Amino acid sequence: MAVSPEARRPLSELRTFSLGYFRPPFKAVYADYIAYEQYRHEFMNEDRARAALLRGGILWRLALHSIGFDALPSALIGISRDAVPFGQLLTINGETHFDDELSEEEVDFICGTYYVYTSKFPQKLSWWPGPQAWSGSGLDVGFWSARCESWFQTHLENIRQGVSRHRDSSDNNGPVNNTHWKHGLKFNGATKKFKKNIDAASSEFLATKASGKLSFLSFSVHL
Repeated sequence: MAVSPEARRPLSELRTFSLGYFRPPFKAVYADYIAYEQYRHEFMNEDRARAALLRGGILWRLALHSIGFDALPSALIGISRDAVPFGQLLTINGETHFDDELSEEEVDFICGTYYVYTSKFPQKLSWWPGPQAWSGSGLDVGFWSARCESWFQTHLENIRQGVSRHRDSSDNNGPVNNTHWKHGLKFNGATKKFKKNIDAASSEFLATKASGKLSFLSFSVHL
């Protein structure tokens, strides 16, 4: 079904959530982390933030840290009012379906990312790993395991206890880049292959066994 042009709007019209751009030397301290958490809590009160719960992984856990486990059922209620103008659009069997989707900037923001101009282009330094670093890591096993939760709580405590309260200190416990996150999350090297096999088996099952049974799970809007 065709969607009228005025139904879709540019992402630039959405409220921007960002921790900002900086020039070196840049050093985030514990007060910056507290400000980031409060700002993230505010974002998670946006209706479209349910998209973070749908993404799973580290975004799912950070979202729950802001809004609590009691908010999980809200992700299944249906799309937000922002889904049609700004969200994900899929056309299936001639029908137009919409769902909430996070922009790249919103994903960065949820993970606590600062943009620091170390060269011509800004480098991303974040308090938490982004989906790119999480995907294929030793913790990416297809569900939030006890080991994932243990790592999350340990890292949170390290931030609370180990990040400097003063900008003139020499510690390195603050936000780090994607390369650092990928290296720090390696753990068991076989995990990536294990996850790949699970994904392949799941995709085959959905394509061959459950393709006709999933329509009731779709939230759709017809224009």
